[in-house]
Amino acid sequence: METTDLSFVADRVQPQTWTLFQSLRTRMRQLRGVTMKVQYEKESREPTPAFYYENRLLFHVHARGEEINATFHADQRARNRIVEDQSLDWRLRDRVNKRTWAAFTLRNLKDLAPFMDLVKAKYEHINQEATGKQPELRPIAF
Repeated sequence: METTDLSFVADRVQPQTWTLFQSLRTRMRQLRGVTMKVQYEKESREPTPAFYYENRLLFHVHARGEEINATFHADQRARNRIVEDQSLDWRLRDRVNKRTWAAFTLRNLKDLAPFMDLVKAKYEHINQEATGKQPELRPIAF
């Protein structure tokens, strides 16, 4: 994926938050084709790690102290597909439905799991658009 110097993140966070950031980064590395770019954000005046797939922004993060603030990005098409995705928790779908971005506070692995479900859903939607393949429909067992 990359060999970016991330000491600017490590220097601003508590050890448990650094571990959480590394877990997030590892999970993103497991998604084929995802890249991480460090961009300078004018508003916060700090470098900001951002994750992309197929040149589309998935999310960016601000890590400070004891938490990571992740901003998930979704254009109208991605929002519609995520909102219709019944496999995602309704609370996640509701947050994305309201605007083109959704903010998440990540303090531990428990917070990371639902956020990653959302990221993976957007990843899959982009992948389907890029390849033209529809997801495999599986029967629902009752």
